[in-house]
Amino acid sequence: MNDTPSPRGFLRRPEPKAIGHSGRGEQIVGGKLHLGGITLTGEFFENEMPASVAAELQGFGWLDDLAAVGSPKARSVAQHHVLTWLRRHRVPHADAPEWAPAIAGRRLLHWIFHAGMILPGLDRDGAEPFFRSLDQHLTHLRATWYECPDGLPRLEALAGLAVGAMSLRDRQTVAAPALIALAEEADAMGVETLSESRAPETLLEAMALLVWAQEVADEAGIESPPELRAIIAEIAPILRALRHADGSLPRFHGGGRGAAGRLDRCLRAAEGPALPAHGLAMGFARMARGRTTLILDAASPPGGPAAVRAHASTLAFELTVARQPLIVNCGPGDGFGALWSKASRATPCHSALCLEGLSSSRLNPNRQEGEPDILTERPSLVWAGDCDSLGNLTAPDCGPAHSPEPAHLLSGHDGWLDSHGLTCLRELWLAPDGGSLQGEDSLAALDATAQAKLEHGRTEEGLAFDIRFHVHPDIELRQQGEEIHLNLLGGEHWLFSHDGVGKVRLEASCLLDRSLADPRPARQIVLSARLHGRAIQIGWTLARSGAR
Repeated sequence: MNDTPSPRGFLRRPEPKAIGHSGRGEQIVGGKLHLGGITLTGEFFENEMPASVAAELQGFGWLDDLAAVGSPKARSVAQHHVLTWLRRHRVPHADAPEWAPAIAGRRLLHWIFHAGMILPGLDRDGAEPFFRSLDQHLTHLRATWYECPDGLPRLEALAGLAVGAMSLRDRQTVAAPALIALAEEADAMGVETLSESRAPETLLEAMALLVWAQEVADEAGIESPPELRAIIAEIAPILRALRHADGSLPRFHGGGRGAAGRLDRCLRAAEGPALPAHGLAMGFARMARGRTTLILDAASPPGGPAAVRAHASTLAFELTVARQPLIVNCGPGDGFGALWSKASRATPCHSALCLEGLSSSRLNPNRQEGEPDILTERPSLVWAGDCDSLGNLTAPDCGPAHSPEPAHLLSGHDGWLDSHGLTCLRELWLAPDGGSLQGEDSLAALDATAQAKLEHGRTEEGLAFDIRFHVHPDIELRQQGEEIHLNLLGGEHWLFSHDGVGKVRLEASCLLDRSLADPRPARQIVLSARLHGRAIQIGWTLARSGAR
């Protein structure tokens, strides 16, 4: 520890840069905090909890939800829990889980951004432990940030250090070196490292840290390194390509929709033309026409450390019409306990084709007790794009949303080639006005070797498979024969129909959202059939009434 006196306060009044979910904030005000599938009550820090839940609790990201409420009671609850933490942790302990650099950096950021909830009513002596702890965080992070792995954890530690040093009085000598370290580390990682989880929300969180540091530097009149603005500008086109029409992100590989308004705020902070990336963005293909967006997972799930949270979502898509999500994936289950976490990763929890009982990627079958569930069997070949005049596949480029031509995308994967000899294809057409989506899903054994494998594994009843379309719970569904009627909140009516090769039904589903205390009940459209020969193709249409 250094002997420097504690800072006398902030250089300027901190403003909240992160606002959460008011519904969840009201639950916290009522004494219940839902994290990782468990509910904390009373004094939150005295509850028994798994390490993953403790990390989320100790990071204080839930202060964002109390800020969304903004009531005197919410401010009182925030102040109480922060002061309780300060009494329990008067001195940093480098080996303690709550002092892991990424968690400490995250906590420092949220304490500073929400100081307006924490400090009111405290006199100089009452506020002194808060500022002393902020300074302890700075000292700790200066000594430990380099211990964090590349990616989001290292950025959290460095952003906390930089923002803290730029915000506190008498700590300006630390500010410039911390800001330089943040910019250089982000630049060295590059977008490829920051995107390796293939979870769009994770890339957004990384960009938010960089944008917050840039904003605080601008407010403090500190010249930021050019690398900082450059990496923000490099991330922006990728997230623009992944932005749904309602301003949210697609829910893939353990990521959610993103905090309300955060994506647009970050995109506004980026320099350069406001254009989406061409081709695949983080392995996702985008189709946009009118006010309708479709985002499809067009790459294998991530490997390496990111495989722990990877989902078997290859060729799954989400569809959003104006401000209404229509077709979704169930979402990240890791906020609801181990069972939901594992189930949400399987192909049936995504809007994709799935063989009966077999996901397109599989968990490690030889996992030992205590080892994480990792997707080890993944498609070796995944493709997406369009066909040129010679029939060659080109990179996906569906053109601008106002194009008079339909958007077209052809995609495929070989995730069942080794097990069944099958290749899966999905071809999509989105009408120029965004009012109609046509699809064809196919399974085929393409050569003699594949056909022999298919014959060996297929029973007399045929090989069963389902094409699933998880529908957002805000939408009312009604089945009429082989058609499904969808009524949107604004009164708009859509119709799902198919070519009669399979049979359609409605099944239960759920929406997994970390801002909710429990999984939200929903329903899904399931189009089922059996493969008897060497190939099968099923056509379907989802269209606004009158648009077909």
